Amino acid sequence: MMSTKEKQQSGLTRRRFLKYSATGAMGAAVMQTGVYKGSSENKPEETGDAVLKIKRCRTLGRTGFSASDIGIGEPWHEAILDAALDAGVNYIDTAEAYHQGRSEMVIGRAIKNRNRKKLFITTKLGLRGKETKENILSRARKCLERLQTDYIDCLMIWSASSLEIVKYAPFLEAVTQLKQEGKLRHAGVACHGTQWRDEAVSMDKILLAAVTSGQYDVLLMVYNFLQKEMGERVIKACREKNIGVTLMKTNPVGNYYRAMERLKPGNKSHDSLRGFYTEYLPRFKAMADASQQFLDKYHLQKPGEIRDAAVKFALSHPGAHTVLGSMDNFETMEAFIRLSGQSLSPPEGKKLSLYKKGAGQFYCRHACGICETHCPHQVSVNTIMRFNYYFEEKNREKYAMEQYASLNSSKANRCYDCPGYCESACPFHVPVRGLLAGAHQNLTLNTAV
Repeated sequence: MMSTKEKQQSGLTRRRFLKYSATGAMGAAVMQTGVYKGSSENKPEETGDAVLKIKRCRTLGRTGFSASDIGIGEPWHEAILDAALDAGVNYIDTAEAYHQGRSEMVIGRAIKNRNRKKLFITTKLGLRGKETKENILSRARKCLERLQTDYIDCLMIWSASSLEIVKYAPFLEAVTQLKQEGKLRHAGVACHGTQWRDEAVSMDKILLAAVTSGQYDVLLMVYNFLQKEMGERVIKACREKNIGVTLMKTNPVGNYYRAMERLKPGNKSHDSLRGFYTEYLPRFKAMADASQQFLDKYHLQKPGEIRDAAVKFALSHPGAHTVLGSMDNFETMEAFIRLSGQSLSPPEGKKLSLYKKGAGQFYCRHACGICETHCPHQVSVNTIMRFNYYFEEKNREKYAMEQYASLNSSKANRCYDCPGYCESACPFHVPVRGLLAGAHQNLTLNTAV
């Protein structure tokens, strides 16, 4: 629950907060069902209420749309989305798979009484390279039905994992037809890197292939202060072609703090460690202790400050148009929107540099995949870490576990008796096996690793 001071700082009045907060009767229903529709009456513009507001918009490449610098990703609580839209957020990112289509349904209800032309809605379809044009058209039309809109601003390939998929003819043919029908305006690609289904290909190579093809107007990629080199190459190419750039996973600091929680005596995960993880624990703990001493020395004990600085780092890039935030509750919604229009200051940049030096090794770089080519068992490190990110960071436990269970490649339990080829290959000194063991524990609900 927010403190009075936090509510005052965010600009939400008590009346406005109670209207949307999960602590009220309607709010409680929201958190249980995610379907409450905020009232269109007594909008803040009419009442004079002070609310959070988006302070900067940027032209989203050749789409020409003036997009809020903070966008909302994967919305599934309607009251939170409604409040974000009231604050001026106008870029909404979703996918057919998010919450089994419920995210799109939530968006459809939230935008019903709003000016559709002032919103940019992106949804995504996952492709395996076996779909027909008719299958893609059918799925896109179902997205339109759930979104309750006449057109989609951008239809993306979700989690593109190969060079071939960005050239997939049935998708491009479906895009052409949907545009001709007036049901689609732009096409795009989202990428998390390789998934070991085919050859291992890095995120930048996949997205650069999308740029070169000339078929796509908007890209969604991983970019943060610990994982920026690949993104820099893609953003540079996008600027040359005037392609819209949206960023995800801009806050990479969660792994360290979760690792510290795991290491606390009395913690369920700590007390249930067995076998490999027990042997591995002293090294893992030594790294964590050294990091904590470093962070304490430089007064970096407040995760919120590092998070805000990390988002500002992404917002400061002149080639990025929208930074997506997962606004799962009102506190995170306010935290993201409050950063709109801000840039990274020199003192904050120094904090990020110090954090990288002291605790950066606990972040297994999204979309990296460097270590995967060294694994004799073809463990999908990048994909497993992403599923664990959904589990721990985004509260999508069931989805993450289902995806992990259906993974065709080796699971992380293959790492228990491995000498650690991944760690030897990792240039960032990430304790990959320890993080994978924790991921396997989460994603299988295994209490005895």
